[in-house]
Amino acid sequence: MSQPFDPNQPSQDQPPQDPAQPPAPERYRPEPPTWVSEPGGSGQQPYAGQPPAAGAPGPSSYQPAPGMNPYGGGGQAWPGSKAYVEQHFGPVAGFGSRAGALIIDTLLTLIGLIPFIIGTVLLVVSAPETDELGYSVDGTANGGLAATGGILMFIGVLAMIGIQVWNRIFKMGRTGQSVGKKMLGLKLVNEQSGQPIGAMQSFLRELLGGLINQIFYLSYLWMLWDDNKQTLADKVVHSTVIEVPKS
Repeated sequence: MSQPFDPNQPSQDQPPQDPAQPPAPERYRPEPPTWVSEPGGSGQQPYAGQPPAAGAPGPSSYQPAPGMNPYGGGGQAWPGSKAYVEQHFGPVAGFGSRAGALIIDTLLTLIGLIPFIIGTVLLVVSAPETDELGYSVDGTANGGLAATGGILMFIGVLAMIGIQVWNRIFKMGRTGQSVGKKMLGLKLVNEQSGQPIGAMQSFLRELLGGLINQIFYLSYLWMLWDDNKQTLADKVVHSTVIEVPKS
C-alpha cells in the first residue's frame, strides 16, 4: 500500500540532507557578455570586465600609444618628423611667417647700402668734366671725393657682409633666433634635440641655401610641398623652425 506524499520528506532521487550542514551552493551561471564599441573598429567586441567607476573612462575611451602620431595620419612620430618636433618642441612654422622673418633680416642687411650709395654718389660727383668730344678735361677731377667715395663703398660692402654673418650665422646659430625670427616668434632648432644648431651648422645652412636658391629659390620653396615643412638646406643640416612666444 502506497504512503501519502509528504512535501517535507526528501525524494527517493535525492539523498537526505543533514540539518547541521549548510546548504549546497548554487551552480554558477555566467551572465551574458556586454557588447561595447571598439575604438577604430567597424564592429563590436564583448567586454567581460567590471563596469567602470563613476567618472572613470569607459572601455570605449581611446588613449594614443606612446610614440604614435597625435596629429593624425596613423604613422609614428619618428625623430625628425614634423609630428615629433611638434610633440616635443612646439608647432612648426609655416611659409608665411618664415618668409616674413627673412624679409626683416634682408632689410637689416641693407643698412650697409647707405654708405655704399653715398660713396657711389661721391664717385660720380668727383669724376672729371668732359669736352665736346667726350675727352676728360685735366684738372677737373676731385681726387679727395673719389677716394672718400671708394672708402664709403667698401665700408658699405663690409657692413652688409658683417650684418649677415652676425645676424644669420652667429646670433641665429647660438640662440636659434635672428632679428627677424625673434620679432615674429620663430626659432631655428635641431629637428631631433630641439636645441640651436650652432654657428658652423648655421653657416653651412646659409651657404647651401644661397647656392640652391640660385635655381628659382628652390631651397626656400621646397617647404611648400615638404611634409615636414623644411627647406632643402634644413634637410641637409637636420634643422627646422618652430614657433615660440615673442620676447
